[in-house]
Amino acid sequence: MRNIIDRGKPHHLQELIQEVREIFLEAGFDEIENQLFITEDDVYKQYGSEAPVVLDRCYYLAGLPRPDIGLSHEMVGAVKNLDSGIDIAKLKKIFRSYREGLIEGDNLIDEMVQKLDINEKHAVELIELFPAFREIKAEASKVTLRSHMTAAWYPTIEAFKKISEPPWQLFSIGLRFRREQKIDATHLRAHYGASCVLVDKDLSLEESIQLSERMLEQLGFNELEFVKKKATSNYYEKDTEYEIFSGGIEIADCGIYSAESLENYNIRFPVFNLGFGLERILMLRMNVEDIREIRYPQFYGKLDFSDKEIAEGINIKSRPETDSGRELVEGIIKVARRNAKAGSPCEFHVWGGVLGGESLEVYLVEREDDKNLLGPAALNEVYVHEGSVYGIPDDVKKLDNNLVKVKENGIATGITYLEAIANLFAYRIEKKEHEPMQIGMVKSPSYVNIEIDEIIRRYITSNNKKISIKGPVFISIELKKR
Repeated sequence: MRNIIDRGKPHHLQELIQEVREIFLEAGFDEIENQLFITEDDVYKQYGSEAPVVLDRCYYLAGLPRPDIGLSHEMVGAVKNLDSGIDIAKLKKIFRSYREGLIEGDNLIDEMVQKLDINEKHAVELIELFPAFREIKAEASKVTLRSHMTAAWYPTIEAFKKISEPPWQLFSIGLRFRREQKIDATHLRAHYGASCVLVDKDLSLEESIQLSERMLEQLGFNELEFVKKKATSNYYEKDTEYEIFSGGIEIADCGIYSAESLENYNIRFPVFNLGFGLERILMLRMNVEDIREIRYPQFYGKLDFSDKEIAEGINIKSRPETDSGRELVEGIIKVARRNAKAGSPCEFHVWGGVLGGESLEVYLVEREDDKNLLGPAALNEVYVHEGSVYGIPDDVKKLDNNLVKVKENGIATGITYLEAIANLFAYRIEKKEHEPMQIGMVKSPSYVNIEIDEIIRRYITSNNKKISIKGPVFISIELKKR
């Protein structure tokens, strides 16, 4: 398979994350990896009376308790029926260690195999004997997955107090989890947020907003409008929370944390916070209306290929596998090009050697009178232009204006009909087909041994683009045994 480029494609979201990282770093912010797990107590300390409403949108972490497995006389009998050699005392010890957390759940089978000297099949069947394993129910903890990056900033700032003095400029990029009731074009249960804090005893709201404006402008947002929120979140100081709009669309939120919430962490200096969702930024940049297309293009994205990507999906289908076969391909191409316009009837020796188990001489031929060795389309090359695929002759003088544009502005695949057909002939001879071979009038890529990736083909047809691989090729070979 041809490989036009070696470098893979990054996800748009990860590209934006890297871009945002560089913007923050260049602005003098230090990168922080904030905690993912937030205790319920922390949410109450930050949100106060608003906490129950916030927690309604949080995911609580849950785990399976370790069951206390008892071995009654009946169960001992069932174990012995499974394998009479099982040491019951050792089995009890294994279950006790599992209950106490000394054996991890995913190691339990292995422990049984080793300690009880049984095979894996019997170990699995042994587990199945005890209904307590099947009846375990998950139990929720008091720990949540962070729903806002703010929830993680308070413990981080509290920790920073112990290692240095402000001012601090910190940023963090990561996932936020929301217990949305449904997933749709505007709601995800996990999404990326970028967030920064300015911590300074002499913090000015005006200067902080100016910094936010500079950061967002670097992301391509101009004519920013900062609108003061009428209903301020509990963790923000009253009249300091702003929604930030660009072109009438909200893109970010900022404000100064309330002194009351900061006091719960013994933080006694002002903290300014700016945060924005990265998927939202990409939706605006890419003019996409469904957030799922941004995050999960493999499930929700519409097919979209550049001409270069389409060209990468066009290949020669069948090729010879031996050196002799590849030599024959080169011979056919060389002789055909040199004698393309030779008048007929004509015959040109191409190659001699052993291929497909036979010692052969191969000839390019045209037996009919008043023809050329090759038909007019034999040397056409495959181009991609504006989503369509064309077979284009080398001489642009013979083309109409539309095809001239394809030749001048399209992406050349480097594949000619002749090259693809030469590979097909050599491949078939290698597979012990020794009859004369001919390609006449071509109507589709398969006629000339060219294949187009099925997904790309579907994209082309669904977008009403064309695949125009056709034309009078007329090339023939004959074989003679030596």
